[in-house]
Amino acid sequence: MRELRGRPDEADDGGRAERDAPGAGAVRERVEVRSRAEYAADAELAASLEVVRRFDARRAGLAEVSTRDAAAYLDARQAERPWLAAARDRSPEVQRLFAALDQGGGHGHIRHEGWVTEEMSRRRVAYLEDPAQLDPAKRAAAIDGLKSPEASHHCRAASSRITDPDAFAVAFARGIEHPTVRAALDAKFTPGQVPRPVSLSIGDLLGPDGYRYCTGWRLQPFEGSMNAAREHRAAWTEARRQARDAAGPEPEARASGTFAGGTVVFAFAPNDARDGYEVVTMYPRPRRDERQGDSR
Repeated sequence: MRELRGRPDEADDGGRAERDAPGAGAVRERVEVRSRAEYAADAELAASLEVVRRFDARRAGLAEVSTRDAAAYLDARQAERPWLAAARDRSPEVQRLFAALDQGGGHGHIRHEGWVTEEMSRRRVAYLEDPAQLDPAKRAAAIDGLKSPEASHHCRAASSRITDPDAFAVAFARGIEHPTVRAALDAKFTPGQVPRPVSLSIGDLLGPDGYRYCTGWRLQPFEGSMNAAREHRAAWTEARRQARDAAGPEPEARASGTFAGGTVVFAFAPNDARDGYEVVTMYPRPRRDERQGDSR
């Protein structure tokens, strides 16, 4: 396993004590008011888990993991690798996929999955705070959590995630079966060359309502320019790293628009053995007209 280079946002109290708690009626109303599309998305997702059951880690350039070993892997490491906790209460097949991913070199499940909260995603864009960096001081200093030795974290103009572990697993498992992704993964290894990223429709991977599992944040222009926004963010975070007063306002990030009609991007990198390729990251991307003319 490569060296390191969650959890629910709200507690589940269980029990029936909440029925008599102040505001319990409002809580039930908030939970129960769901659209038909949301129910349809969940039903589609449940039906799609078959693709996760037939997931073959070796076809993704990963080591095969049994369901029993996957459960043990998640139990043993979720404290030190909190992104694994999100899959701990899921089906054995989903746990197996996450355990296989975590033993590879990719970071999609670390930076672009549901354990990352909306606030963590926002701060990654605005302040370059890497969710993979578990040291709070280093995260605030924009130190990358996966690169070793320590390096500054880089994020272009957006960060996005698939909010549900099952949805993430379905998108990954279905994606690696797609002919264009297969062509990249099966390509003859050539040092210094990497297959181009592949974009697949969110609808094709997660169904027509699958975009509801996708959220993201975008850096906002500074003085009317995205290039200026990135430069300002870099200067602002560097000043904070050095405990200096930063010039100008804090960098600003806003929630992305709908992901309806968007894509999931699969990017590739050499595997550890340097004899093939694997998916180094996977993340959702809105339609071009929702991206304000900038790509990530």
